This record gives sequence, structure tokens and C-alpha cells, in this order.
Amino acid sequence: MMNRFFRRGANEYRRQISLKDLFARQTERLKTIIESSDWKNPIASSAESEVLTARLLLLLAPLIEIAWADGKITRRESDAILEVAAKYGLADNQTEYSELLNKLTARPIPQIVERMWQDFYYFFEGLSEPEREEVKFCVRVQAQFVAEQSSNNLITFLRGERVSQTERKFLNIIFEQMENAHTAAQSLEDERKAIQTAESNASEMSEITVAADNYYGRADFDETLDDYSKLIPLVPLVKTAWAEGRVTKRERHLVFEAANRFGIKEGTPAHRRLGEWLELPPTEEFFDSGLDILRGRWQKLDAEEKDRRRFELFDDCTRIAEASGGTSNFPSGGVKICAEEIATVKHIARKLDAAATG
Repeated sequence: MMNRFFRRGANEYRRQISLKDLFARQTERLKTIIESSDWKNPIASSAESEVLTARLLLLLAPLIEIAWADGKITRRESDAILEVAAKYGLADNQTEYSELLNKLTARPIPQIVERMWQDFYYFFEGLSEPEREEVKFCVRVQAQFVAEQSSNNLITFLRGERVSQTERKFLNIIFEQMENAHTAAQSLEDERKAIQTAESNASEMSEITVAADNYYGRADFDETLDDYSKLIPLVPLVKTAWAEGRVTKRERHLVFEAANRFGIKEGTPAHRRLGEWLELPPTEEFFDSGLDILRGRWQKLDAEEKDRRRFELFDDCTRIAEASGGTSNFPSGGVKICAEEIATVKHIARKLDAAATG
């Protein structure tokens, strides 16, 4: 029995040495993240040193919270927290160090704890996703280590009775709050990305308008971006129609037929602009811009939807190419496609192929 007790004690001692080493390494890692991140504490001064101090003090707050879980802070818990503070360089700041000592001698009131978690939300908003994951892991390791320092009883410590039920409850609260801060920050980041994507799409939609305006020498059109958004899928059809240097009545009819399927009704600004494209040939830069925008849209689709749109597009292009009647080798009215039209459709396919297969 005694040998078993000593073996358990020896194993626990080795475990604590390993955990203490991990605790120290996570402290160094957290300091590196804080010093390199762009996060700004909204309640801190604009001075860089004060901002850094506010960040580091914030990371000590969960450790203080778990240390107070049993209603008192043991010497080993206090030593662990002060060790972190020293590595953070907070011992050199008399004001902040005094504040830290006050928190170790008098339990922070609930309002302070609530504000602490609110500051964690702000903190996580300024970190990248990998940094958030790493901060969560590091704080988890530190909090677990501090919780295990609560027992002043050597016998229970060597038995491996490391964390009380109350401390486990507080650890779970800390981990849950960290996860909530992470989730909130990720949601905000996703929302920002969605806004950026929407703005990018709006910018892409406007490019086709700018290209056309530049070509026609006008910049005062009042059509909406939605109007021109609907026109983008028709750019390959217009390019195919102009492959031979002219647009026949049959080709014009097929382009407007496709436009109707895309919701472009007669009498609308988009319908009038499409008619202009079929009256005077736009430039190659104009066509390439439209194809680039369409390719970007296709890249956001799943594989099945890409294939469907690709099939429909090239079916329309083929019908338009056939409608011209071919070259002198294929009299008007035939269904053959001339070399110019074949080259045009191949060019369109190459431009869009990345979206169709990627």
C-alpha cells in the first residue's frame, strides 16, 4: 500500500513538473500573440504601452477568477498568477502591479467580472481565427494549472485530488465564456466578410457599366447595378453574335430571347443597353471584363450548378453561331458554324473554364 502511494506521488510529481513547464510555455506564447496582434482595448489609452498592459492584464483575469473559485486564494495559486505577471513584465508597472495585488487579496465584484468577459469579446474581434484558437488553448492550460494549485494539503495533492467540484464548475464557466467570445468574434468576422463580398460583387457589377460607358463615351447613365448585373451572363452571347463582324436579325432575336429568360424586359434600361451592344460592337476589353466577372460568379457555385449554367450558356452560344449561316463555304440559312465563330466560342470556353471545373 505504501509503495503504491509513493508511486502515485512520484507520478503526480512528474505530472506537475510537466504541467508547470507547459504553463510557462503557454505564458510565453500568449505574450507573443498579444505583442504582435492589432487588437485595441476600447477602454485603454492610445499609448501603445498602456494598450499592451491592458491586453496582458485581461489575460490574467480568468486566472484570478478560477483562483477565487473556492472563496480564497492559496499561496501556490497566487504564486502561479504572479509568475505570469512577471513574465508579462507587469511587475515593472507599479500602478498595474498594485491593482493586480488588490485583485488577489479582495475578490473582484460581479460587475468587474462581467466587464472582463465583455473585454474578451472585443479582444477576440481583433485576432485572427488561428490566434483565437491558440489563445483559448493557452488560457485553458493556464486556468487548469492554477486550479490544481488550490490544495495546500500535500496528501490530497499527491493522491491526485487536484480540482474541487466548485473549481470544475468555474473552469467550465471560463471555457464556455471563452468559446462564446470566440463564436461572437467569428460571427462578426463572417458578417464583415459577407459585407465585403457584397461590396466586391457590386464593384464587379459596376465594371461592366464602366466598360460600356467608356466605349460609348458616356458616363452619366442612371441605370441601377441590378440592371447591369442581369446583363453579365449575356456578354458571351453578344460576343458570339459579333464573331463575324456583324449581327444578323436571327442572332439578335436569339440574344433578346435569352435576355427575357434572365428577366430583362423590353423597355427597361438594361434592355436598351443590350440593344446598343448589338448595334455597335463593344471592344475586346469590354468583352474580357464581362467574362472575368462571370467567371468570378461561377467560382462561387457548387459543381452541379456550374455544369448546368455552362451547358445552358454554350447551348445559347451554339444556337447563335448557327443562326448566322456560316461563311461563303456554308450558304446563309445553313446550320454550320464558321471558323470565326468556332474560335470565339473556344475563347469564351477558355475564359470560363476555370469556373466550370474549379
